[in-house]
Amino acid sequence: MSDPQLAGFHYSVLTDPETQWKVHELSYRDAKSPGRTVIARIVPAAGSNLVSLEVDGTEMLRTPPKISQAAGVGYGIPILYPTPNRVRDSRFMFDGRTFQFKPNERSNFIHGLVNRAEWKADPPVMRSDGVSLKTYIDFDQKSPNFSLFPILNRLTMTYALATDGILMGFAVENRDGRPLPFGFGLHPYFRILGDRGQTYLQVPAERHMEAEGLLPTGKLQSLEGAPFDLRQPTSLGDLKLDDVYWGMVPERPAGYEFRDRGIRVTLEASELFTHAVVYTPQGRPYFCIENQTCSTDAHNLHGQGFEREAHLIVLKPGESATGSVRIRVGKL
Repeated sequence: MSDPQLAGFHYSVLTDPETQWKVHELSYRDAKSPGRTVIARIVPAAGSNLVSLEVDGTEMLRTPPKISQAAGVGYGIPILYPTPNRVRDSRFMFDGRTFQFKPNERSNFIHGLVNRAEWKADPPVMRSDGVSLKTYIDFDQKSPNFSLFPILNRLTMTYALATDGILMGFAVENRDGRPLPFGFGLHPYFRILGDRGQTYLQVPAERHMEAEGLLPTGKLQSLEGAPFDLRQPTSLGDLKLDDVYWGMVPERPAGYEFRDRGIRVTLEASELFTHAVVYTPQGRPYFCIENQTCSTDAHNLHGQGFEREAHLIVLKPGESATGSVRIRVGKL
């Protein structure tokens, strides 16, 4: 299937023969410079995962070996909602109710409720300056996970391709008569394209969040002189982090450089994205810089009085919230 194209932008849908899932492909090819291409592939049925982002023939993400492995967390850019990262003991209390999840990392619950769910997709939107795809998932009585998070709401994603990358926008709409407490995050698995030591990360946060057992305590720590200080470009070589950073602002975006490949990637997040999680496992061909609107375990921290540190978003009935992260890929 090939849809109309404008100014080098294209849209197509393929069907995976094993799962019958639809793979939506957004692409850009510069007619004046054939080597200049940007291709994004999204699988709505697999948690609306952006499983591939290819720029100028180079794949930027850890892609699943098979589309059937796209659901969940481990490949592409999984979506974390309404509880980014870990929830202590798999539960929290809010508005007089206890929300209990099924533990999936020891006693804790991790990565939210939507990354394995089936999302719906609207027809693409073609413009002279880009192509976009909108996907959405509803929390209602028909939803498999509604009993775990029984608040009527809709989460919408918009993927807007550009000539230098992609913008991933989200919108949350509270359709319930109760307040909606949530956090939203993206969990990109970025490939290490060259030498690990020549890969440099930068996360210009204000503070680091003290943690016990990978769960923040609510205390904010200075970055000055600390091994987890990433305010300046820092080699990935010996970094071994699974840490939460606080105080991110749009004027100081996170990003990384492949100095031996001459590539710079910038993660331009909107103002709701106040936190970032950095995951740099040794011996793996990838790393993660996860823009989040809140802290790990934000619901519990909020309930303990760490409202500023947690930055849990609470929507009144009928309210909405929006935000975005733009991934730009360029040259050093």
